[in-house]
Amino acid sequence: MKIFNSFKVGLLSSLLVVSFNTEANNSFGVTETKINEIATKIQDMNYDELVATRKSLIIEQENLRMLQDNTQSPAQSKAIGKRLGEIAAELSTIQKVLLGLVGAAAIANLTDDGYNDNIPPVITLNGSNPATAELGQAYTDAGATAFDEFHGVTPVTSTSDVDTSAVGSYTVTYTATDLDGNTATATRTVNVVDTTAPVVTVTGDNPASVELGTAYEDAGATATDASGDVTVVSSGTVDTDTVGTYTITYTSTDASGNEGTASRTVNVVDTTAPVFTSSSTFVVDEGVTSVGTVTATDLQSVTFTISGDDRLTITSAGALSFVNPADYEDPARGSAQLLKYDGSTYDITATVTATDASDNAAEQIITVSIRDFGGIDDFQGTGTGTSTSTVTVITGTQTEVVETVEDTTSTGTATATATATATATGTATGTGTGTATATTTTGTQTQSANGTISVVEVVGTEVVTVVNEITEVVVNEVEVVVEVEEETTSTGTGTGTGTATATSTSTGTTTSGTPN
Repeated sequence: MKIFNSFKVGLLSSLLVVSFNTEANNSFGVTETKINEIATKIQDMNYDELVATRKSLIIEQENLRMLQDNTQSPAQSKAIGKRLGEIAAELSTIQKVLLGLVGAAAIANLTDDGYNDNIPPVITLNGSNPATAELGQAYTDAGATAFDEFHGVTPVTSTSDVDTSAVGSYTVTYTATDLDGNTATATRTVNVVDTTAPVVTVTGDNPASVELGTAYEDAGATATDASGDVTVVSSGTVDTDTVGTYTITYTSTDASGNEGTASRTVNVVDTTAPVFTSSSTFVVDEGVTSVGTVTATDLQSVTFTISGDDRLTITSAGALSFVNPADYEDPARGSAQLLKYDGSTYDITATVTATDASDNAAEQIITVSIRDFGGIDDFQGTGTGTSTSTVTVITGTQTEVVETVEDTTSTGTATATATATATATGTATGTGTGTATATTTTGTQTQSANGTISVVEVVGTEVVTVVNEITEVVVNEVEVVVEVEEETTSTGTGTGTGTATATSTSTGTTTSGTPN
């Protein structure tokens, strides 16, 4: 070995010049500065030092590879990779220097010391193995790196059958070949999976509205999924007979069991106002309180209110009535003497409002007609009264009878005084029931009535009927009988006076009163 040492400076320096000129653009990923450091270190070594350094580098290389296989730190793995590149560059340089010093035969003798140029590169996968790709999404492979013991970093190629349009397991194969033709392969398993649920799209309005009491027809939903066609199933009901909020749920499940859902809100609403079914006109007799019932139809409950006349009231159920008993002679109308008693009615109007549970409202103007019962002055008592007057006129064989249901006023040249007793069911002012007889010799008596008067006059065989007129009868002797009936309780005396076109004097008694 001493012969090699004697040539150390001259020969080794020339060999290194050649060696590093060819390694300037090396494939070990080592910087030019590092290469120069290696050259400086090696050129001072003799043969024994070169062999020892080589063995030391190989041991370090193996240890670093083991460490790289077990590390979980990307930073540490990167640092190890850098050092392995430097070791590979240094081993390659030592090998070429030794080749120049001792020849190929001497290099072959070094195989017992661990050198083997048939060793393929080592491929390291980046990222996860196995890897996972989502169905329908693009797959980007993490790749791999390769390092050769004697040539350092080695290029890697890959082939793949990954199809992300179909669920399944696929393989990516990586290949690396060093400068000595040694080839290494590695594989990665890629599982294409479907973890994405179908996308469900609601068709039509959401939320949707449907009128109370009408049929609801759902617009449905559609769904899409990376696996292909999927179906949609809906659940939930809508009760259109009840106002409220309801939910329809749509579900779609793909072949991988992923379930997608969407929902629609359906509001059952009532926008229809009640419809009145009762008449807008009511007719009642005076003195009553109850008027009638107002009715309306609606799909929900209805309540009633009234406005426009505080003499009327109504319950929420529609029972219409007077606050006080109905009065034809309402003081608000003025003097009762000026009212008509010919069957006319006293009409009161008001507005009834029907409102349902959803606050839909309808209005109806109603008219309540009050009929008179009992005559002009029935207001003087708490009861009702009737009166009947009968007047009989006798001249010879002639008789005249007048009947009326109204107050009468008799005028003539007569003065009558009477005392009578009467009873009635109520409180009133007036005199009771009695009879009066007056006698006159000649003259004309006029009988007038406020209201309807029927007079039948018999002269011989002639009969005359007169309505709502004043009848004049010329008589020699007249007997007048007046009868009055009333529902009163009172006792008193009355005096009747009258004037006529003839001069006569008559005496008699009469019973008169104030009819009710």
